Amino acid sequence: MFNRTLIALLLSGLSLSGFADQAPQGLPAEVIKVTPQVLGQYLDAVGTLNANESVMLSPETSGRIAATPVVEGAFARKGEILIQLDDETYRAQLKEARARQKLSEIELDRLEKLLKQNATSQTEVDKAEANVKIYQAQTESAQATLEKRYIRAPFDGFAGIRTVSSGEYVNAGTELLVFVDSKKLKLDFSLPEAAVNAVKVGQKLTVKVDVANVQAEGQVVAISPRLDSKTRSFAVRAVVDNADGQLKPGLFAKVKLEVSSQSDAIVVPEQALIPQGNRYFVMKVVDGVVAMAPVSLGQRQRGTVQITEGVNANDVVITAGQIKLRPGAPVTPLFPQTAAQ
Repeated sequence: MFNRTLIALLLSGLSLSGFADQAPQGLPAEVIKVTPQVLGQYLDAVGTLNANESVMLSPETSGRIAATPVVEGAFARKGEILIQLDDETYRAQLKEARARQKLSEIELDRLEKLLKQNATSQTEVDKAEANVKIYQAQTESAQATLEKRYIRAPFDGFAGIRTVSSGEYVNAGTELLVFVDSKKLKLDFSLPEAAVNAVKVGQKLTVKVDVANVQAEGQVVAISPRLDSKTRSFAVRAVVDNADGQLKPGLFAKVKLEVSSQSDAIVVPEQALIPQGNRYFVMKVVDGVVAMAPVSLGQRQRGTVQITEGVNANDVVITAGQIKLRPGAPVTPLFPQTAAQ
């Protein structure tokens, strides 16, 4: 029976050596080809958002409120009148001061003409010039006093809730309303002393506010020159753009600060790691077979880990199916595109 089978194989043109030359089929395993990536190093913190500028507006003089052109919560440009106190008396005082100034200027002009005709003395002209300056100063003082009757926006911003009404008499220093600039927000947070040399002015950061479900970008603008002796931490201030107004002063924020960036980092999925005691390994595909490689780890991010030693660019690393593989065993690599088909 064996001889008949052998004769049949020979007649069909096959040889026994053909079976011996065929390589065994390797087990399939998902793999990736490692390519260098940009990897940032981050510090996490929590902070509070504050208005870029915030002021409680109060009058410098007492008086009755004549008008409240401000719309609560509305935007106002720098210099716009928000609240006006009665100003009739002060307008009259300004008109009187301007009239005295005008009269003094006319008198000075008359005396200067007489001086050219030698009909008066230089002393009289000097007195007239002094009077003009005195009345100019009085006019400016009356103008400044009148201006204090108008509560104006000190910068571009938003009016808060008004605490007074038209017709109400208020004293100097009475709190009228809060005015804030929130198109940019200040973000204040603290970092531990271990990070004191890593943080620099100008570094970028990401701000996440869970309550508002908003994520925004910011930049470090100031670093405290000293550490808190009790907490061993230092204060950092950043500015966050809020042109769309989604963020509000006072909100709690999560901060992710990028302190460095590496353009050629080697990064692999976390599931590629094989822990053994205090060491980590990965399985690579080398010449069609499995090879175990000890690795050193860098920073971890969600779902990935940096490899500082043991894996190079263009290496093929096994990311799934390691449990059924052994070093030296043949393997059929399934790249992500292949696995998806």
